Amino acid sequence: MIDKKIEDFILNQSETFMIPASNVAVLYAEHNIAHAKLMLSQYKYSRVPVLNEKKEYVGVLGLTEIVEFEMEQNFFFEKLHNTSISEIVNKDVQTVGPSVTLEEMMHKLIKEPFLPVVKRQKFMGIVVRQEILKAFSAFAHDFTKYYEITKRD
Repeated sequence: MIDKKIEDFILNQSETFMIPASNVAVLYAEHNIAHAKLMLSQYKYSRVPVLNEKKEYVGVLGLTEIVEFEMEQNFFFEKLHNTSISEIVNKDVQTVGPSVTLEEMMHKLIKEPFLPVVKRQKFMGIVVRQEILKAFSAFAHDFTKYYEITKRD
């Protein structure tokens, strides 16, 4: 369990660690794989959330899933244009709700660069590991400006 004063300090480093959905690059399940590959490589994203036409969270897609698909299809170019993202989207990615605790968020971010924030399938945004690391950097540098640390006997 995270000490309350440390948790408060970390949480006060940002209004919210969530980047809202309106500011997140996403793909839609009906897009074809060629479109996804172009978007990911052009903007240099390793992976992005995938939504359906109702803007509900479906999963995550990255270049890893695309390359695996290409290898299975022997790099058959036409297949990229004729296959929708929904066929290869990774649905096995952990998500969090809007009221996630710092401890749960940190635990899940160990394995993921970001966590989709979902409320009843509605995509709310993402929590990015980099933002949590920035807050911990501030903690490492500034905590003793506000708190005194003494060793217990």
